[in-house]
Amino acid sequence: MPRAPAVDSPAGWRAYYRWTAKRPPRELLRQLLTHLEWEGGTRRRRRAVDLGFGAGTDTLELLRHGWQVLAVDGQEGAGRFLERRVPPRLRRNLTIVIAPMEEVKLPPVDLVYASFSLPFCPPDRFPKLWSGVRQALRPGGHFAGQLFGDRDAWAGQSRFTFCRREEVLRLARGLRVELLRETDERGRSFRGPKRWHFFDLILEKPRRPA
Repeated sequence: MPRAPAVDSPAGWRAYYRWTAKRPPRELLRQLLTHLEWEGGTRRRRRAVDLGFGAGTDTLELLRHGWQVLAVDGQEGAGRFLERRVPPRLRRNLTIVIAPMEEVKLPPVDLVYASFSLPFCPPDRFPKLWSGVRQALRPGGHFAGQLFGDRDAWAGQSRFTFCRREEVLRLARGLRVELLRETDERGRSFRGPKRWHFFDLILEKPRRPA
């Protein structure tokens, strides 16, 4: 069974951030931001949480689109890496918190964004994390991110969370599913070739009745 990236050292994390910083912002995030701007959703300043921000590429994209961002990651090196990438004019809209994402009390926000980060929460802590994500969303707010499927190459590793499609639908219950897209393909990871099985999700919390 392929193992997850062995980056649990300062040098390993630095190499990982340099590797991931080369990619553009995720298509999922660009798709959501385009949708919200088309709706006129940026007429007031909105607030987002980026869970597991890593190299910070998607955090930067949110900042460039005028969002206030609370960026959460468990690695101090991620915070230092992101700080060096943020232009001075955008720094006032960024707050960085270094802590395990499942231990952070999330404030009310318009977007919880989690790019390939939620699966790295241990299964026994995942229900608390997901409950916090749902509670943090303001009415009309969105969640966007990924969950690993049960056919992923890393499936079976007890420290990560994997979901079958029916479990993903259960997690989305009570939210409006704007996107549920399943991917099962051969690709690459930081450590080389890998089978990826994951679900892209965009969910909206229903607005309160007028």
